[in-house]
Amino acid sequence: MTLTFKLGLSQIRETSLEDSLDDTQELIVDFLNILKEVADKHLSCPKCHETYTFRVCTGLSHKQDNAIELTCAVCGDYYSCSEKSQDVTYYNEMAWREVDDLRIRCRGFAISFRLGEPGSAVLYIYDDRDKRPVLWINGLLVFERAVVRQYWSYSKELIKKWKKGEPVTGKYIPTGDAKIYILDEVCKFY
Repeated sequence: MTLTFKLGLSQIRETSLEDSLDDTQELIVDFLNILKEVADKHLSCPKCHETYTFRVCTGLSHKQDNAIELTCAVCGDYYSCSEKSQDVTYYNEMAWREVDDLRIRCRGFAISFRLGEPGSAVLYIYDDRDKRPVLWINGLLVFERAVVRQYWSYSKELIKKWKKGEPVTGKYIPTGDAKIYILDEVCKFY
């Protein structure tokens, strides 16, 4: 789908160089509407076989960029592709919502959903005890609510040890003012 999207838009841009920007954008909108019709009838989630919700985002950044989004209402998978970007953004909305729910419940530390941090999850524990530790969940690698909760529970245990002054075990990277604990292995043994 993304290849068709990219190829179609580049062809329209190439063949309409003489046309005004508004005329070119009108052709692009027509193409995207056809793409939406095809996707609505034939594109389904490989996990649950539910039809994706297909959304067209037109005329971004003064008609120089367009995008499409595919969302599975059952699984929570979300894909987006922009005309100007080489990457397809993917994350799971259910995992993101779990992070958001846990953010409200975190008392001794913060939790954040990021796209592209090192590893599946990392825990920043600062040398300065006045700074709150931060758990970063990588939305590009964590796709399930249960996995988010495992990282959260494991981090709570590490932080309890840290607050009591007990040694915190685990693989970490020392930085100038913190230790960054790499939690990739947590879900394999926790």
